[in-house]
Amino acid sequence: MKLITTVPTMESCRAHFPALSTERNSKPPVYLDNACTTLAPRQVIDSINEYYLSYPACGGRRSHHWFANEVRDRIEGNDARRIKGSRRLIAEFINASSPEEIIFTSNTTHAINLVALGFNFHPADVVLVSDREHNSNLIPWLRLQENGQIRVDTTAANSDSGFDLDVFEQRLRAGRVRMVSLAYSSNLTGQTLPAREIIEIAHRYGARVLLDGAQTIPHQAVDVQELDADFLAFSLHKMCGPRGVGVLYARRELLIGKGSDRLTPVVLGGGTVADSSYDSFSLLDAPESFESGIQNYPGQIAAGAAIEYLSNLGMAQIAAHELTLNRYLTDELMKRYGDLGWFRIIGPQDAAARGGILSFEVRRPNAVGIADELDRKSNIMIRDGVFCVHSYFNARYGQGWMRPKSHKDHRMIYRVSLYFYNTLEECRAFLLALDEVFKERCYI
Repeated sequence: MKLITTVPTMESCRAHFPALSTERNSKPPVYLDNACTTLAPRQVIDSINEYYLSYPACGGRRSHHWFANEVRDRIEGNDARRIKGSRRLIAEFINASSPEEIIFTSNTTHAINLVALGFNFHPADVVLVSDREHNSNLIPWLRLQENGQIRVDTTAANSDSGFDLDVFEQRLRAGRVRMVSLAYSSNLTGQTLPAREIIEIAHRYGARVLLDGAQTIPHQAVDVQELDADFLAFSLHKMCGPRGVGVLYARRELLIGKGSDRLTPVVLGGGTVADSSYDSFSLLDAPESFESGIQNYPGQIAAGAAIEYLSNLGMAQIAAHELTLNRYLTDELMKRYGDLGWFRIIGPQDAAARGGILSFEVRRPNAVGIADELDRKSNIMIRDGVFCVHSYFNARYGQGWMRPKSHKDHRMIYRVSLYFYNTLEECRAFLLALDEVFKERCYI
């Protein structure tokens, strides 16, 4: 008997993404900038359109009528109608113990700032970050340091680009580390940290841990209870979801009660208040107390559609497909340019340690503009620049490295980032187009 499955293949998924069927100059798009933002499938687009066409009203506790009830059910769930709701779907996706641990934000940056501004820091407290953090997980802490509220310390990767747990523990032992805030997976190298071990060590020294999961949650299964995580931030726009919707997971004990580590809301107003007078107020319980004002209701509803879409595919299948593509690209790039001295893959050389990300440096005269050429000539979309990790490159190359004084010092960083709807054919198209650019520039 033949087994019937509803799980689609990676190739068949492409039909779900309208953007992939467009053309420019009689050529299809080759979208390889997924670490920035992924494409949206029809299921997510339809979910957004349905809100505006059928029940474009407030959610939460504000109104009690047909449209408002529909919005509330789609976000919070309704067992009688067999609707799980987006908040519960997200909680199950990361195995949170309760939907009440899921706070909707506008993105990962917003979520990290909620922790930075709402945690009960003292002037002697230390926040420990790594030496390759996205600006969203660095600048909020530096601002607190400038205001004299905390001190920021860094822990470095070791020589083979892995995370050095011994150095990490030394940092915890040496100072009053109150919070460890790390990118779970790097948007520069794709490398994923040993989060469970990191959290275990941090808790041993009394520190809480915030994981920036923006580049992890879209690509692999994550279990916050198994990790024993305190805080986890991620964005739906990096996982086939709507733009302008993020999530802050916070352990329930950090959202209730009066403990010294309790997170307090920092933006108050409509939707967060249980009662108020002219001289006092009381707030609703979390997560409502953190979700002030009119929310992005269509986006929050569509977040559930994105979670269901990825769950149907299977995170293990997504990760395996990305690795297949990255291994192929890595092998081909190193075979072609690896011995020339001016081409370098950033981070681990083994694609298995980089997931769906492949960042590389080109150090040649006029190294800039390659991404623009690939797009203009072949519709191939990759990222160039510093990927919001200015601190990493400035520490290694020096301030002003992007404006060198001599041609011999020209260099630029490029990033190919893959997702499950990308194909080997697209990888071959990228390699062919890159070869042509390098030949035109007399690099090869």
